[in-house]
Amino acid sequence: MKRKSIFKASFEESLNLEDDGFLQFQKRDVFSKLEKYYKAGRPTIRIRIQNIISTLVGPIFINFMFLVFSLSLHESNPKDLTIPISRFALLTTEVYLICFLLWIFLIILGKTFRKGYILPYRNHFHAITFIIWFSLELNLLAIDVSLPALSLWGILAIFGLMLLLAYVMFTGRVRRLKTLLYGTDVSPSLSDKIASKLAVYGMGILGFGVIINFILKSFSIKFSTSMEGLGLFLTWIVLNVAIIAMLVFLELPCYLQAYYKWKYPEEYREWEGKSLEEWYGKKYLKKHPELLKKGLQ
Repeated sequence: MKRKSIFKASFEESLNLEDDGFLQFQKRDVFSKLEKYYKAGRPTIRIRIQNIISTLVGPIFINFMFLVFSLSLHESNPKDLTIPISRFALLTTEVYLICFLLWIFLIILGKTFRKGYILPYRNHFHAITFIIWFSLELNLLAIDVSLPALSLWGILAIFGLMLLLAYVMFTGRVRRLKTLLYGTDVSPSLSDKIASKLAVYGMGILGFGVIINFILKSFSIKFSTSMEGLGLFLTWIVLNVAIIAMLVFLELPCYLQAYYKWKYPEEYREWEGKSLEEWYGKKYLKKHPELLKKGLQ
């Protein structure tokens, strides 16, 4: 039997997503709080101010400071650095500007989604894109620091295994969501099983190799410096895995449910017991009076 897509569920089947524990966690700790800041489809002054401050602190200040740190590293005398870095900077002003403009474009694109019930998701999506941008800059800095010790092949092996791990997490999560939606057990394919083994054992072998590499190099440089480099490497890996896990386990089911709310708006409105104004917002209803007429029928 052909496997169903997670985007093909009926309204009744989509309600099964409510049984997902991670979705309930996000709804309780994130979206239930965000919904309070939107009255009749309009953001309150408090959330507007909060968004401005978050934008200045997060995407603009924090990510810009990563750029400043990268530029200062490459402008420093190599003899003054405790850990060697690559000769060429990967995190440059051009990279920062491209990411910033792309982030602004996504915000403008998000403005096209005006229905009241989608606004909390839109708000949270901007935070997710900031985290992805932050992760990109973190990885570029990590490559700068790790390249002299691990070589290009070592860096490629790390990213290859992290991509494999992301694939394993994603496919496993999709199988779980299909089981919830359709009530059928979707067993992993042979390729999924092989990828899982490669990701787990490959990451373990690579990690062991990196540790041995740092220990051997500690004989030619200060031992404390070698351990500092190892600590930075492990932090880099853990942060990447944590961000991947957050996107796959926490965010995927939330935005899948948002997709179904977009697909079955009236069914979800009635199921949640919301009025037309609460669900769509005053501004949206003024531009779509047919919804008011439909609601009066």
